[in-house]
Amino acid sequence: MLKASYIITLLSGIGLFNSCTGNFINKQEYPQEIVYLQRQETAYGNYLAGRVAHIRQDYDNAANYYVKTIEKGFVNKDLLGKTYIILASQGKIDEAAKYANIARENGDKNNFIDIINAVKAFKHKNYKFARAEINNIQEKTYKKLITPLFNAWCYVGENNYQKAIKELEKISKDKDMQTVYSLHRGLIAEYFDKNDEAEKYYAFIINDKASDMSFRALQIITNFYVRINQKEKAIDLVAKYYGTASLKEMLSCLKNKIEQGNTKTPKLINTADKGAGEVFLEIALLFKSVPVGYDYAQIYMAMSEYFNPDNDITKIAMADIFEERLMLKDANKYYEAITKDSEMYYPAQMRKASNLASEKKYEEATKVLKRLLRKNPNDFQILFNLGDILRISDNQSEAIKYYNKALQSIFYENEKYWPVYYALAVSYDKNNEWNKAEESLQKALKLSNRHPQVLNYLGYSWLKYDVNTDNAAAMILEAYEKDPNDGVIMDSLGWVYFKTGDYQNAIVYLEKASELNPQNAIISDHLGDAYWYGGRKNEAVFLWKQALTQKDDQEELNVKQVKNKIENGLQKTQSLLIKDEKIRETLHSLNNITE
Repeated sequence: MLKASYIITLLSGIGLFNSCTGNFINKQEYPQEIVYLQRQETAYGNYLAGRVAHIRQDYDNAANYYVKTIEKGFVNKDLLGKTYIILASQGKIDEAAKYANIARENGDKNNFIDIINAVKAFKHKNYKFARAEINNIQEKTYKKLITPLFNAWCYVGENNYQKAIKELEKISKDKDMQTVYSLHRGLIAEYFDKNDEAEKYYAFIINDKASDMSFRALQIITNFYVRINQKEKAIDLVAKYYGTASLKEMLSCLKNKIEQGNTKTPKLINTADKGAGEVFLEIALLFKSVPVGYDYAQIYMAMSEYFNPDNDITKIAMADIFEERLMLKDANKYYEAITKDSEMYYPAQMRKASNLASEKKYEEATKVLKRLLRKNPNDFQILFNLGDILRISDNQSEAIKYYNKALQSIFYENEKYWPVYYALAVSYDKNNEWNKAEESLQKALKLSNRHPQVLNYLGYSWLKYDVNTDNAAAMILEAYEKDPNDGVIMDSLGWVYFKTGDYQNAIVYLEKASELNPQNAIISDHLGDAYWYGGRKNEAVFLWKQALTQKDDQEELNVKQVKNKIENGLQKTQSLLIKDEKIRETLHSLNNITE
């Protein structure tokens, strides 16, 4: 495995993507600005339109407007830099090279210009020029890692095995690069039909206990075994792996491909271009391993795709980068490009559904998962995710059905399944089936080792229904002890004081809860109630009105009841009594802390 320390020095001089802004603004919010600026049809109008698009991470439009600006004669180093970086990040390497070289003529000494030129030259089979460009970069990490790998595949393109190996040997002594070296050594040997040599280097990867084998390496090595008529070896290798549902589905698909393959199965890496694609994928994944490297990762990923558009691992990784930037539509375009016969199809569809749900496109998300379920009718994760989407979209009866199917699909219960019982309880509660909700919460409580969220939900619900007051208070106090900075738990503790008639301490904790969750409608409603009984009636009305406009937990708010309180205030109700002396002492001790 490569160490993240390589990231520190790689490309340190490049300012990418968000250099002009640290804030994400949804690109759907600005169409009128763009239309207005576009109509100006001047260099400045196009430049401003490009800046608006750039700030909102709409890189397609940003690049288009920057190019129009340059074509209208407005040229400076900063604009050119933004233009070729964005174009490169989209895989438009030929176009990026054009503006990168104009930037070089205008004094831009960025190393990335050499990379763009090298990549373009390689793609156009001008391997000598490609090597010359990459060799221009004197930065140490380039020379230790990127340059030898890139040059080796340049020589493969020239059909020169000896020089390719000689170049690759430059990284063979570095312990941190043994896996990378062995993989590319095997790939190059395999390319030249030197199967004995390829098998030797692939065996090193298989037996390397210092690093986990990547799924890409597993694909490459099992493909090799199939082609040399060693299917059983390939299947045995796949059998060593296990993990999440996504990985299991990927491995199952890979196993099917192995079983259907034969000695005429094509090599995965059968061109120099695809070999170069592996180089840039390797570098991209290295950068992607740390958040500060995401901008660089996107560019290298785009270059990998430029060389090999059929590599679905590149698509998955690129989509993941877009998800991190909350650009969910862009991510889903990559997921949609992955076909049903791909090992990546299952995780791609799962992530696509999740993104659609995040955009509140619940019906579309449900359709995606139900299509996937037809092939995997007992898949726990699909069933659980379907339950979640249906619960969030307030289709509780259907959510309950899928949660129960998810539970029926498991072989034995353990702690990792407590969230299913918790979610099922929420749906039962919202579906006015409290007895079943209570039963599921008790199960979740046991499996989760008394998780604070479960303690809080059950305790607060008992308070809401005016039952088990002592147990409710004890559970909320336990939840507070475990997670004292959670605003929802803080709200429940304030509600314990409120329900027992201690309005001053209720205000103390509800105000803290409001500070932690300032957009929560339920907390504002509770604080308003406490203010009313605490003699602060104007503030109470203000809080109730505020609750009606807040987004968080708005679906839980009894709007009709809140509006009635705004009009008529609150009538005095009988306080609940806590009989357990220890609980009363604990509440009193917390009172002392707040005094």
